[in-house]
Amino acid sequence: MKEELPERYFTNKKKVVRLGQLLKEAFPKKSLIDKNCQKVMSVWSEIVGNEIYKSTKIIGIKNGIMYVGVESSAMIHHLTNFEKYAIIHKINTILGFKYIEDVRFKVGVT
Repeated sequence: MKEELPERYFTNKKKVVRLGQLLKEAFPKKSLIDKNCQKVMSVWSEIVGNEIYKSTKIIGIKNGIMYVGVESSAMIHHLTNFEKYAIIHKINTILGFKYIEDVRFKVGVT
């Protein structure tokens, strides 16, 4: 005779659960936003100034790289060539440690 597992091993035998749902519950998606990222987002207007703040949005921070959505390629050119290192320095100064190593800009995500 086949021996069955005790009832305590099953939460609901009749309910079908998709494999994707089980995987989502077992391995929750890590957010790109942590406490330091939230702090950077809250002072973003002070870091870059009001004019740049209006046309940019922080997408997230991962492995020391901050991803920023920008509304135009002309703005990306300006930020990359003239503002990038000042932004990195201001962020790291506010946080008190080297949190951002690079900033990458992407058009159309604002």
